[in-house]
Amino acid sequence: MKTTSLNGIKVLMAAALSSVTLFLQLDACAQPLTPVHILVGFPSGGGADAVARLLAERLEKLTGRTHIVDNKTGASGSLPMRALLTAPADGSTLVLAPDTTVIVYPYTVTSAGFNPSTDLIPISRVTSYDFALAVRGESDIRSLDNLKEATRSNPKAASIANPAAGNLLHFYAIALAKTLGMDNVTHVAYRGVAPAITDTIGGEVLAMVAPVGTVLAQANAGKLRILATTGQDRGAKTPNIASMKELGYNELISSGWFGLFAPAKTPMDVVQKNSELVRQILSDPTTQTKLAALDMDASWNSPQAFRTLVDTEGRKWAGVVKASGFKADQ
Repeated sequence: MKTTSLNGIKVLMAAALSSVTLFLQLDACAQPLTPVHILVGFPSGGGADAVARLLAERLEKLTGRTHIVDNKTGASGSLPMRALLTAPADGSTLVLAPDTTVIVYPYTVTSAGFNPSTDLIPISRVTSYDFALAVRGESDIRSLDNLKEATRSNPKAASIANPAAGNLLHFYAIALAKTLGMDNVTHVAYRGVAPAITDTIGGEVLAMVAPVGTVLAQANAGKLRILATTGQDRGAKTPNIASMKELGYNELISSGWFGLFAPAKTPMDVVQKNSELVRQILSDPTTQTKLAALDMDASWNSPQAFRTLVDTEGRKWAGVVKASGFKADQ
């Protein structure tokens, strides 16, 4: 009887334990997954915000998990990067950032508040877009050689506009001038592309650099003339305009981009999973069409390739920034 009773007690205990385990499992499954927050350092309505919201929408459909875009503006778009320092490294907090925030800004200030090499993990590049070097449509300048000659023949008028002081296009213009031997050029930074276009068309500045998509309408209307684009190849929307590579200026090949980042110490399986999700999204023709409407190309790469890109471009532009002597906080 004692043996039988003991065995019965063991059976009851095992059954109870199984019931508790099953209850906990079901309860865990019933709990909704915490939302994923995609941080953006720029206001609603801009290019970064539009890309982030498109990405969030598609990620939510693929995973069934809520994705929320949080706009944290200020400090030249770097606040989301600083937020990663204290965010949980579990994939619940991500950042969509433009090139300037990661590969330029840290070298233009005394303290950026984050280190792009150690404080974040690149998941994937999401979009890319080429730049354009443009002059006034009524100008006699039709080539890079013409532009160089114009800066030499009229040094007082030798100026190149860029959309913002301290961003990638600012330093691209500096690198361009150095490569072409236009050492007397004045770099004029505007608050946005629109006023730079206005002054280039009006002859207030000799030339300008900007994303291709922002100057294309004026170029098609004959008010601007694009001398070259900056990608590896001719652009789909600019098939009659040579690229810097085609013109023999490999050092001037450059493209803007937006990329997705996670906190340091995020497990690689989480990083790889998110990268694969981004790849699936960017391979969808509907996504590509929506990005094309923003004058951007879908441009996925692996976490390893994106890390290489970030580190390589970081070193390149850090050197250009240092040589220029520019400091945003001085």
